[in-house]
Amino acid sequence: MSFNLPLLRHLVPAAAAWLALAASASVARGTDADAFFVGGHVPRIEIRLADGAADRLRDDPRSYVPCTLTIDADTVLEDVAIKLKGSAGSFQGLDEKPGFTVNTDRFHPGARFQGLDKFHLNNAAQDPTLLAEWLGAQLFLAAGIPAARVTHAHVLLDDRDLGLYVFKEAIDRDFLDRHFEDSSGNLYDGGTAVDLDELVERDAGKQGVPGADLKALVEACRMADPAQRQAAISERLDIPDFLSFMALELMTGHWDGYTTAHNNYRVYVDPARGGRIRFLPHGMDQIFGDPGAAILEMPPTIVAAAVMGVPEWRGTFRDRLRELLPLFAAEAAILPQLDSVAERLRPAVAATGREALEAWEGALGALRDRIVARDASLREQAEAPEPEPIQFDGARRAGLAGWTPRVDSGEADLEETAADDGRRVFRIAVTGAPPVIASWRVTVPLPAGRYRFEGLAFGEGIEATEDEPGSGAGLRISGGQRSQAVNRGGEWTPQGYEFALEAAATVELVAELRANAGSVSFNADSLSLLRLSQP
Repeated sequence: MSFNLPLLRHLVPAAAAWLALAASASVARGTDADAFFVGGHVPRIEIRLADGAADRLRDDPRSYVPCTLTIDADTVLEDVAIKLKGSAGSFQGLDEKPGFTVNTDRFHPGARFQGLDKFHLNNAAQDPTLLAEWLGAQLFLAAGIPAARVTHAHVLLDDRDLGLYVFKEAIDRDFLDRHFEDSSGNLYDGGTAVDLDELVERDAGKQGVPGADLKALVEACRMADPAQRQAAISERLDIPDFLSFMALELMTGHWDGYTTAHNNYRVYVDPARGGRIRFLPHGMDQIFGDPGAAILEMPPTIVAAAVMGVPEWRGTFRDRLRELLPLFAAEAAILPQLDSVAERLRPAVAATGREALEAWEGALGALRDRIVARDASLREQAEAPEPEPIQFDGARRAGLAGWTPRVDSGEADLEETAADDGRRVFRIAVTGAPPVIASWRVTVPLPAGRYRFEGLAFGEGIEATEDEPGSGAGLRISGGQRSQAVNRGGEWTPQGYEFALEAAATVELVAELRANAGSVSFNADSLSLLRLSQP
């Protein structure tokens, strides 16, 4: 499926055009589900569990049990398989408001509901508007990236009214049949906080050794020679497709997706494109959360960092951002369609009670405000110049400015403060649920050469976790592995991390804490980069 992105400047000045683009991109091959996903009716789905199934789901929520589905009182599907779904933040038990995965043909091969053999009922525990997944899917589809279609449903479980749910098709063999010329390739589920180097189990496909195709891309991304690395990645990754995928994840503020968190994604190894890998979006229930989320910083994940580290591809990425901007025009594109779907949902929300309606309206208003602010931020960021190469003094040392805090896991407090002796300090402290992965980061463009990233650090009560990038607190570059760590002695100690660049690249420097407890302080003025040699 191709999509002429430059035409967006002319085709998306109005909301009607935006919707038409999304609709045209969403259907690779027509199915019975098309009308269901764009219809104005919010279906009522009644789930009645088989005898004993409720207790089985309480004991083992991830295993399928039989149930009967009744849709709008006139369509009955018997012996349907159902299980609970959700990860940290969204999973709820059977006696709360659980999310469900429904498989119609597990017990009866060939059975379908609206052309679907598998779909999800998401409880929207982290999206009070119930609209984020729909909005994300429309944006990806409009840009030509396959994404699961989304609608809504009113769900009852054994006569207990659970309220409104997000109804989402599964990314499975049927999905591949609709979107790809050849659906026989391997499909992988990115799972939770897992990058490509840890994926092995396939959801679909039987091509070659499981995980070998992904391992080949990871090895390509880690090649030392820049020219060989770029060539090897090009053979294994659909570069234009990935640049669009990466741009959309960043532009929507999908902080919990692949590009910034190696989370919530799917990977398809496409036989029709020479076995090149294509990334698919997933779990977009928290997009548009931060209107100012950065789109030009160096991403931490294996493939995204390798691609963005190639100057040619980074330039193309900048072009792609500008081409996609019309899709994010708040008043002209997004808000009219968002309001249209909200109008469809409003009566269903109102039926759940006045208090629920008021809360939903408040959340919807806040989302609209963030979309307007995001539109302005994207236009400003897309035109920002590339950072100038860092300047080294006569001692071949460069100071570092522009640090930003980031929490990847757990609960932590990050603040810029002052030590007792007046030093300017970047502090990271574990404050809640461990394990914590948190850091201060800065991105710098560098010419080829060997470097040492160094500075002073002070640790207190650090209970380190053992992770592949490093243990406890220390310094490294994004994608690198360190062996040095801050000790627990409670005194300022020097830290250092050496790395080499065979060609000019943009590098993200990381001052981090990986721990179950404790804190670390980095002397901000001591954090610097020493150029050891140059080609």
